[in-house]
Amino acid sequence: MSQSSTAFSARSKTQPHQVTAPALDLPVVERWVIGTLLGISAFLVLAGFLSMVASLYLPDFFGRDLFIGLFDLNGESNIPATFSALILLLATLILGVIAWARRQAGATDAVSWKALTFIFGFLALDEAAMLHERTADVTRSMVRTDGILHYAWVIPYGVLVVVVGLAFVRFLQHLPARIRNRIILAGFIYVMGALGLELLEGLVVSQEGTQNLHNQLLTVVEEGMEMLGVTLFISALLSYLRTEMPALRLRLSVASTKTGGD
Repeated sequence: MSQSSTAFSARSKTQPHQVTAPALDLPVVERWVIGTLLGISAFLVLAGFLSMVASLYLPDFFGRDLFIGLFDLNGESNIPATFSALILLLATLILGVIAWARRQAGATDAVSWKALTFIFGFLALDEAAMLHERTADVTRSMVRTDGILHYAWVIPYGVLVVVVGLAFVRFLQHLPARIRNRIILAGFIYVMGALGLELLEGLVVSQEGTQNLHNQLLTVVEEGMEMLGVTLFISALLSYLRTEMPALRLRLSVASTKTGGD
């Protein structure tokens, strides 16, 4: 196969006198995974744009409110929000595999990979539970925010981005250049979408409110950048597995809690 892939193997243990089960090799083809994620992201951004047009300019029609509810990029517990949480969770799982493998190899960067696993696990939880919205309420109680800081959660999260970025400078320097550059690009796109455009949205909302073309377009671009950033990060992780851990195999087996026989 000409396409690059990272293979995951699942094998079952057998008891005596049982027929040996065949190995099940599940190759994860990087190009197919990333193409699928990019295709879904493009579809959701387009659907989100159409839902914005429907909410702002189109009269009521059959299924209008349902369509807007399902694909509103600024909504909660809908298809785009679920997809965003799932791709963050996928990145978390891949990071966990890398962290485990690096720890087994006794690598000094295993702690950094583990820390990244927890960070992306938190981002997935935040996306699913909208934790940053709750953080905004706490921040507003301490600091008066308006204008570009209308969404108060950007203050604590912006500080965290700077701290995390500085903490991982040395880690990034030791990565292969091609992987490092892809991770930096993915992080830049994601942060500019999640924080940079949120600052612009705050300015627009404080002056014009939420139901206007400017704010809605910024939301579409913001969510699209976040999905793109996470997808590019997953691509970098799969490339890292393929090039730096070509012999990695994960074996899945179902074992009894008993250590002896039946």
